[in-house]
Amino acid sequence: EPMNQVCIANTHLYSNKDYPDVKLWQTLHLLQELDTFIFARGTNLPLMICGDFNSTPDTAVYDLLSRQAVHPGHPDVNTSDENGPNILPDIMNITHSHMLGSVYNTVLGEEPNFTNYTHQFKGVLDYMWYSTQNLRPLSAAPIPDESAITRYGEALPSTQYSSDHIMQISDMQIMNGGGRPP
Repeated sequence: EPMNQVCIANTHLYSNKDYPDVKLWQTLHLLQELDTFIFARGTNLPLMICGDFNSTPDTAVYDLLSRQAVHPGHPDVNTSDENGPNILPDIMNITHSHMLGSVYNTVLGEEPNFTNYTHQFKGVLDYMWYSTQNLRPLSAAPIPDESAITRYGEALPSTQYSSDHIMQISDMQIMNGGGRPP
């Protein structure tokens, strides 16, 4: 019996909030590399993209991952000033072919309140994206509430939580038609 395969990518995007175009460019190129990797195998290989995207749900990075494109009027694609370079391709070319879902949004019905909890920032930056045509999230580990986090200090990291990011965990099911080796 053939063994199922899954492509899992992990990333950590640039953190400066003043350069959303850089994060969008990084995401676009990651997706293009994954296209090349997956399509070279000629399979319907299930895909997960996980990591610290340093991008909240209102950003162009989130839109690109969740909608396969970015709205031309999105403020993140109109950031270049007259003196700075524009690193992004034409907005109509900022697309990808993967139908992706956010694990936590799918399981909980919305993104959590935060995945990063520091003195300077409290919000969602981390995601687990999955190919909706051949993977299904069965569960998602709960994100601790604020009272649980602040029990061990004002912010993360703390003696209980070793990172300023909350660990995300999910049980995933490979659906029929997932990638199988020859």
